[in-house]
Amino acid sequence: MRLLFFLIILTFEAYSISDVNDIRNNVGWEEKYGSSIDLKSQIVSVSGEKTNLNNILNKDIPTVFVLAYYSCPKMCSFILDGVKDVVQASNKRPGIDYNLVTLSFNSRDSSESSKVFENKYSSILNADESWNFYTSDNVSIEKITKSVGFKFQPDGDEFAHPAGIILLTNDGIVSRYLSGVIYDPRDFKLAIIEASQGSTGTVSLSDKVLLYCFDFDPVGKKYALRALNVMKLGGAITLFAIIIMMGFLWLRKNKGEQ
Repeated sequence: MRLLFFLIILTFEAYSISDVNDIRNNVGWEEKYGSSIDLKSQIVSVSGEKTNLNNILNKDIPTVFVLAYYSCPKMCSFILDGVKDVVQASNKRPGIDYNLVTLSFNSRDSSESSKVFENKYSSILNADESWNFYTSDNVSIEKITKSVGFKFQPDGDEFAHPAGIILLTNDGIVSRYLSGVIYDPRDFKLAIIEASQGSTGTVSLSDKVLLYCFDFDPVGKKYALRALNVMKLGGAITLFAIIIMMGFLWLRKNKGEQ
């Protein structure tokens, strides 16, 4: 039902900007893989404290970065609810396995607004987890959004903008974009694992095997099963099992002869 409602909203939103060229040229993602997010521009916490991403991010883990404005009457609620759903469905924990940060790209949003949203979405988390919300001014918003290729523009009292989340390495390098408002838990986990490989954090053996079996599909924006790697992995497991079986039989035979 929520997906149907979202599609209806998009139908209206598609006609909210009179010039189609504005949408084509000025709204969307300019994928900047390997580029660094602007870590130094000023952002403001829910308590009104001025800081920047360089100060607030735990650099031992990757970051899930969400751009959404708090006075948005349409898409942003779906984006944030989509993040909430995938966070709840994932065994990766925000604030522990990855930083989870939302920044408003509407300079009119206040710290009071971000506090309302932080309280709302943090209510789903455990006490040791965190999801932080920030606001900023026009100059900083422009620098930060430009650094990650997030293209948006005013549309009356609202904004036309793309939907999705950005995965950053522990150094703040763009690692992956997951587009849309509904995020597959497997895609989300694999994107976090992929981003973590650029950090000092470790990837478990099971996660390495999982990532080995999947490749990111840049067209579908999803991780797709890589058949050749699955066959290789299956062959390796089969060979390992045969070696163990042969060793067991050899030991059993020698023990019987004695």
